[in-house]
Amino acid sequence: MARKPVARKRDGTYVLRLDDAMTGLLTALVDQLDPLLDDPSADRGLRRLFPPAHTDDVLAEAAWEIEQGGRLRDARRAALEVVRTAGGEPLTEDQLVAWVQGVNALRLVLAERLDVDGDEEHEATTLERAWAVAQDPTADPARRDEAVRLVHMWQVYEVLGYLLHHAVEALD
Repeated sequence: MARKPVARKRDGTYVLRLDDAMTGLLTALVDQLDPLLDDPSADRGLRRLFPPAHTDDVLAEAAWEIEQGGRLRDARRAALEVVRTAGGEPLTEDQLVAWVQGVNALRLVLAERLDVDGDEEHEATTLERAWAVAQDPTADPARRDEAVRLVHMWQVYEVLGYLLHHAVEALD
């Protein structure tokens, strides 16, 4: 039986069992997302991280952003920093919760970029089409490269879901 990537120890702390490739992937994703947090409105991929508080009132939304936006960005950054720095040392429950929040933030951005909407049939069809183009040696190279990129994004999305599943299971 394979070891779970997140486990609770007898002393109540948690251990991440991630290989160097997984740690490197998480770090690279955090490094890509972190600078985008400076201006979340500039990247539609961040909509799920920073949903509007007042969709029908521009002034109330602006006031909320002034009052709370910085706090939310700081909380997102703190969670991402836990993802970036979590390594061989055991994590407390609070640290693992922050790690979950950081990994979930990464997954939410991917979900937005992949247009994940809960329609599993549509998502499966989209992935199957991308996979077919990625494997087609006769496809236009630019189209094939885009399909390969899309397949890789789906793979990362699934891996992040796997990590979150095991982290939540360990916290339960």
